[in-house]
Amino acid sequence: MKINNYLYGLFFIGITLLGCKENDVKIDNSNSNLEQYTPDQADWTTFDTKPFEGGTNTSHAPNGVGWLTAESWGEAEWDGTVYDPTTMSQDKFADCLCPSGDQIRGIREVFYKNNPFEDVNKPTKAEVDEWHRIAINHIRALVGYTSEDRQIKKDHCLFARALWGDQRKFTTIWDEKYPGENGTAYGPCQGSANAHCGASFIPDLEDQISYLPEGHDGCSTQAGAEGVFSGPKSNIPWSIKFSRAFCSTLRAEGFWGGHTGPWFHREKFGFSFWDNDPSNNNNNAILRAKWGGKLMPSLYCNPDDNNADCES
Repeated sequence: MKINNYLYGLFFIGITLLGCKENDVKIDNSNSNLEQYTPDQADWTTFDTKPFEGGTNTSHAPNGVGWLTAESWGEAEWDGTVYDPTTMSQDKFADCLCPSGDQIRGIREVFYKNNPFEDVNKPTKAEVDEWHRIAINHIRALVGYTSEDRQIKKDHCLFARALWGDQRKFTTIWDEKYPGENGTAYGPCQGSANAHCGASFIPDLEDQISYLPEGHDGCSTQAGAEGVFSGPKSNIPWSIKFSRAFCSTLRAEGFWGGHTGPWFHREKFGFSFWDNDPSNNNNNAILRAKWGGKLMPSLYCNPDDNNADCES
């Protein structure tokens, strides 16, 4: 295995002390008094109803996903193995972490250990936000990232910025007050094919207030990254809706891909899901992911990067 020299000892000390078994990860089974990060203005009406319209699904929990069998979930269990992307092909690594496009290895067990949704037929925004935090940290555990400094955190400004980006991209509610060059990162965006249109749009402090908790500081542009993922569907239950975004990107780009990296290495995140065609039950639910905070170094050295400081 090739690992960055200066992190070699730290990596294996962390694995030894913290362990890589699923049972070794601290679990908080309480979902009471959760803080909501997705703003109230995010319209999740169709995400509550579409998964049940065809009769395939019975809940937003993994066991309620109609097309995923008990056998497939059994094959997707995690035995605690830490997967090293330097020791296998890109496709094999994707197979290890994502046995199918909708199933991240071990995610079902993590869901039922945490029981993040009090009502599995209608989880709250706060519960879904927290579930995504838990799920991303589980993804990181699959590659041995279990130390405290590797745990992702929710961020109010990143959640708000993700929604503002979607509102700018898919609506005109901000266009009159905030003109700009159409199709740019700032917007407006009507008719633009730029998936990241709206990425840098942030309304003024007065317009931010209703999107943020009382007394929260205003949001501004910070160092970070954005990923726009079209894989999720509006009719997929919440427990696995995000999975296609991660799994399809991992398979296409590999561990060191530009859109894959933040799932493993950014300190903070904010998600926005957008249904641009509420009348279509099979419509995509675009995930705009904002990543910020500290960018942690990869503990796995890319063997295809000739400039990397690696040890054989």
